[in-house]
Amino acid sequence: MTRILIVDDDEKMRWLYRDILLSEGFDVLEAGSAESGLKMAIENIPDLILLDVMMPGKDGGQASADLSKNNRTKNIPIIFLTSIITEEEVKAHHGIVSGRPIIAKSTNRKEIIQRIKEILPAKGN
Repeated sequence: MTRILIVDDDEKMRWLYRDILLSEGFDVLEAGSAESGLKMAIENIPDLILLDVMMPGKDGGQASADLSKNNRTKNIPIIFLTSIITEEEVKAHHGIVSGRPIIAKSTNRKEIIQRIKEILPAKGN
């Protein structure tokens, strides 16, 4: 089963994404901070990480850099989650901002799943 780690300090956003992912048959892990997300990623090696950009303490960019430096986690695909830019802006940049896949938090359920499936490594869930 494909395992996805959601790292977001907003509990309601984690619940929303968890429900969407569980309904699609994914195994879901959750972390409420970048620090706990890093630890969880190292311990569990998920197939994909949904990583909030803006969090207190260490932000998503810093967490992504840390993940890239760790031999256990450096190859895990990451999709940034953000409310900073709109769904239309993400589409205008073809889903890539600063070289990373990104999903606007305002994106609808169908497009969230489509985007995740595009980024996931080729393996069944």
